[in-house]
Amino acid sequence: MGDLQRPLSVKEISQQAQVFAFNPNVPLKSWLRTANMLHREAEAYLRDGNFAKAYMMYMRYTLLLMDHLQKHPDLKKDRDSRLQLKKAINGIESVIANLEKIKPIISNEYDKWIAGEEKRKERREKLKGEGKRTRTPYEQHASHDPSLSAAGRVLDAGEHQDLAVVLAQREMKRRDAGRLATRQAGVSAEEEQERRTAGFWDNWTHDLAEKQAEDDDLFRKQMELTRTKLDGTDDTHIQDFLQKMSRGEREMEAETAAYQGTPAAYNYPSISKSQPVSYEAQPYVSRPEPPNHPPPPPPKEFTADLEAPERPSKELYSTPPPSLLVTQPQDGPQPPPKISEMPASPPPSSKRLTFAPAAYLENGEPIRSIFLPGQLRQEFLRIAADNTRRGLEMCGILCGTAVNNALFIKCLVIPEQKCTSDTCETENEGDLFDYCMTEDLLMLGWIHTHPTQSCFMSSRDLHTQAGYQVMLPESIAIIWYIQTHQPPGLPHILHCNETATFHQHSIDNLYTGAEKPAGHVFESDKLEFEIKDLRPGNKN
Repeated sequence: MGDLQRPLSVKEISQQAQVFAFNPNVPLKSWLRTANMLHREAEAYLRDGNFAKAYMMYMRYTLLLMDHLQKHPDLKKDRDSRLQLKKAINGIESVIANLEKIKPIISNEYDKWIAGEEKRKERREKLKGEGKRTRTPYEQHASHDPSLSAAGRVLDAGEHQDLAVVLAQREMKRRDAGRLATRQAGVSAEEEQERRTAGFWDNWTHDLAEKQAEDDDLFRKQMELTRTKLDGTDDTHIQDFLQKMSRGEREMEAETAAYQGTPAAYNYPSISKSQPVSYEAQPYVSRPEPPNHPPPPPPKEFTADLEAPERPSKELYSTPPPSLLVTQPQDGPQPPPKISEMPASPPPSSKRLTFAPAAYLENGEPIRSIFLPGQLRQEFLRIAADNTRRGLEMCGILCGTAVNNALFIKCLVIPEQKCTSDTCETENEGDLFDYCMTEDLLMLGWIHTHPTQSCFMSSRDLHTQAGYQVMLPESIAIIWYIQTHQPPGLPHILHCNETATFHQHSIDNLYTGAEKPAGHVFESDKLEFEIKDLRPGNKN
């Protein structure tokens, strides 16, 4: 049970799925949001090829709907929630189908591990006399974490922030291009939701192998760059190459989908598939390299630096990467055609890259890393400036997605809201939920201002945050206030002459917040984000 490399069995994952605290005092509306969140997280893990975690999230979603929510006391008095629950239950068949397809994949991985356990047992017996290090609580929780089950490469997101952002932005571009192509093909929003993962199984072996090869290639180059830095040699040209490569990959995937009408990540049955184009790259195959091998040439080159059409309804903010000059490859090899049927065995999991949780709660619940765009807070302050001048609070919702077991905020949504000097209450939440559903977004937290108060969480704020953490334990809250003077904590304490062990101080605001506290949240200026304003008269 303690081997970190051991894949979990279907039975073990199912048992974990049943362990969650259901409280009927929490409104049914909040539980329906939680169910929706579980469903979207399961889809994200499925696209990443993390079948164990996807199975667990799908299973928990099913148990929540079928075993708990149908008995919720609010069903008798909340008609809208009752209709939403009925709609969710009507779509449970697609979830069951995914569970049935994932189950043999997990079983195969577990059976392979069991088959090799005898040899591992012999090796452990030989090392038995050398003593065994006591595992930390983190390692104990990690050994039971489905997100790390049979993962090929587990990395610390905090130590590989640039890599995490590059991989996430490439995957988010792929998903966005897929949704755009689907809508251009005339698929309705409801049908798109029902079939979001249906096309995954058509080409899953090829798509996952291609994605894993790209991740492996990028990781190799990142490690090569790190080694060069440690050697003290000049690495400017490598840094420029990595930036250009990552940008080129993202733009190629978006352009391919936008101009050819083919989803980059989703392959729905009703959408005709385009023929492979000559400038797509073959999956990377590692080859032995001689000592002191120079940096490899760029693996991908493109015919033109085109820009995919942007949706006019959103504003895009990011730190612009350097320009990229590209050339036409000569007589490049043609990639193999897409596989149209589900194969008998899954792609090798040894290449799957996963970011380890930043921490675990006492009950073993993982806390994944969250990446926050560096310019998002300032842009929110700009939007809230008019309210701030009038002494009114304002809030925004931090939305994003999961990639490689980390969370990335990619959209600041300004909901319709009623603002006072002490509160900001969201209104017409249906628009917010519909937008998140349509754009496949998770609500990862919220941000709001305190124009007339200090930086603290009121009792109302704490209850609001609890509602977010019911859905997602990693959820964050950001509070902005106008600081007119330095908090007097340190000067006041230095001038205090009281000697009793416990004594009172004459001021309340003693504490100064740390600029960058340790935790599971990382800021990155390289992470792009969009703004969506849902307020009447401001919708864009």
